[in-house]
Amino acid sequence: MAYQVIINGGKVVHSRVINRIDARIEKGALNAVHALVVHQTGAATSRSVFGSYANGQNGAHFLIDVDGRLYQTARVTQKCWHVGRIRAKCQHLRSCSSTDLAAINQILFRRGDSYAVRIKALHDHEAAKAYPHRYPTNEDSIGIEIVSAFDVRADAYASVNRSQNESLSWLVAALEGALALSDSDVYTHGTIGYKQVSEGATAKWTRP
Repeated sequence: MAYQVIINGGKVVHSRVINRIDARIEKGALNAVHALVVHQTGAATSRSVFGSYANGQNGAHFLIDVDGRLYQTARVTQKCWHVGRIRAKCQHLRSCSSTDLAAINQILFRRGDSYAVRIKALHDHEAAKAYPHRYPTNEDSIGIEIVSAFDVRADAYASVNRSQNESLSWLVAALEGALALSDSDVYTHGTIGYKQVSEGATAKWTRP
């Protein structure tokens, strides 16, 4: 099938995938993959993104360029710093038990703690849960970046274009098949983290 790929040594082997793996953004073994997280770069060009990887900090496993070209930038057997702090999934879905909701609210509205401290505490509370009862973290997810400018005046990311969505759809299908994931395991960064809600909002990966 067109979506089938081979993963060898953490590298996706397929003619559609261009190898631009940068070990500087790899942060240790990724022992399980439970989900995929779709991001937008905020940078208008792939050149800018590749340049940012030189500092060895944040990065993701794949990058989809403006023209739809697909790069692998980290091995899928290695963690990348791409998620940051996660929100409370059950709170977002309104599915918390009364006990868990009370614990979440106690963290979020604790007096005397700064916003950063409260968000870190909530992340730790959530990260202790088993997936899928929480959103994915750096410890169990693969990141897919889409090259997209951020419009400061509109306070929103540019729309993901057709070529990018076609590549995203192919990549998601290929990774789902190789890693035994489903569309329910694919998230946008704007949904799960403390980022712009518009990040990933125009990305489309489901197939007809």
